[in-house]
Amino acid sequence: MSASQASVRIVEAPVDSYKSSAEILENLKALGPLIEEEAPEIDRIRHLTPRMVAALKEAGAFRIAWPAAWGGPEMRFDDQIRAVETLSYHDASVAWNVQILSDTGFYGAQFPEEIARELYTSMDFATAGGYYPPQRADKVEGGWHIPKGRWPFGSGIHSADCIVCGIHLYENGELLRDADGQPEFRVAYLPKDKVNLLDTWYTLGLRGSGSTDYEVEDVVVPEKYVFKYFAGAADHLPPLSRHADFIAISLQGVVLGLGRRILDDVQKELKKRSPNDRFARIQYAEAEMNYNAARAFSLSVAKEVSDKLFAGETLTVEEEAMTSLCSVNAGHQVRKACNMALELLGASIIYQRSPFERRRRDLETLMVHLGHQRRALEGAGGSLLGEKNLPHLA
Repeated sequence: MSASQASVRIVEAPVDSYKSSAEILENLKALGPLIEEEAPEIDRIRHLTPRMVAALKEAGAFRIAWPAAWGGPEMRFDDQIRAVETLSYHDASVAWNVQILSDTGFYGAQFPEEIARELYTSMDFATAGGYYPPQRADKVEGGWHIPKGRWPFGSGIHSADCIVCGIHLYENGELLRDADGQPEFRVAYLPKDKVNLLDTWYTLGLRGSGSTDYEVEDVVVPEKYVFKYFAGAADHLPPLSRHADFIAISLQGVVLGLGRRILDDVQKELKKRSPNDRFARIQYAEAEMNYNAARAFSLSVAKEVSDKLFAGETLTVEEEAMTSLCSVNAGHQVRKACNMALELLGASIIYQRSPFERRRRDLETLMVHLGHQRRALEGAGGSLLGEKNLPHLA
């Protein structure tokens, strides 16, 4: 076994027992001291520690999206944001892992229940992997053969029980295309023992997310372990899985939790300093104003779409678009708020010994994610303007 394969740590999942959304939220809140203790080591080794993975599984962190009909908590999107936010207050990398690895219920719900149960013998199993760029998969008897493939940004993959990837389908040497002429795209489950992790994750921030590249060579994926990642809505699926893009809603919890921690720590420092600083009062108040407005927008949109989906209603294109708007807004407004607050501390924040050093690195790295970039507004803006056939960003 190679060193990179050996780095995949498997933590045995506990026997399933029902955990409600409220119970999971309380369990995650209780993990604060452990996260603070493990965070420096997580940052150093660039992925979660086995101790942290075991605690998150015990808390129910990775099962939050499993359908209620299957015995899962089916946690609402607004509570998913709160769950990730709770973890990010202590360490953004831990939260980043959870918002990825907890997508497992979304994936499982794409399959008939009997197939999902084959892939996941426990709802506490975690799933990681990236879709892009899709790699070639050739039709063979019973499945799809991937001669060679490599994918970047495998967030959480060191701690995953199941690994997925994106593929383009080929048959008889020809690329298959859909009715619109686009390449046929699928998500496939890889045999974990054939996945090789590459040591590529050296970054400014979010070092503990473990978002390294991974590759396979000469593997066959059974047809039953491949699903079509749809665009738009699929009314036959459980509420949390009904809209493909909603898998990333909980991402907002990472920047919201991190931002709250930075503002709280700045506030503590400012209280130690000389009073009667009018500028500091105004600027800190404005930072809080921007942060709380962003958080309220994110939670209100997540609550609205959850209410409608769980009531069996269909979302309007405007409601779908709002999920992109609040994600981009959260990133930009929280960064603005944190920079305004940190400016009040002066040059002390530039040193590596600063207590803000890791959190500032994490914040800047977060802003590179598409979910917080302005270009993610294109599709939402087009939808609000009534346009069709808009570009879909990976």
